[in-house]
Amino acid sequence: MGNVDTAKQAYEAFSNGDVEAATGNWADDIVWDGGGQDLPGGGEHSGKDEALQTLQKAVGSWDSFELHMDEFVDGGDTVVALGHSHVKKGGQEAELPVVHILRFDGDQLKRLQILTDSHEAHKVLNG
Repeated sequence: MGNVDTAKQAYEAFSNGDVEAATGNWADDIVWDGGGQDLPGGGEHSGKDEALQTLQKAVGSWDSFELHMDEFVDGGDTVVALGHSHVKKGGQEAELPVVHILRFDGDQLKRLQILTDSHEAHKVLNG
């Protein structure tokens, strides 16, 4: 199975609420790079435990969070996933574009870089 198939299965598991399956191939020394934005999940976080805590914080900050990946670009050890998230907080909601850059070493995910519309996300989070 190639890295695109691995990524697709992980996103499907995440969408079905199975975080353990979605993150099962995360390396112990994975780096989560949520960018420099002042949002939950922003910044760089090293190690699987810290990355999992960051994921929980990022998703848990919303009243509702749905992630849909629409396209995967195969770059061998690098997979680019293009999609959108539908988020709600209080009476606000938005559909935000997302780009995830996944860097693999063998079958393990070593780095996850997350790009989104931080301006719009900040507006929704802060009403």
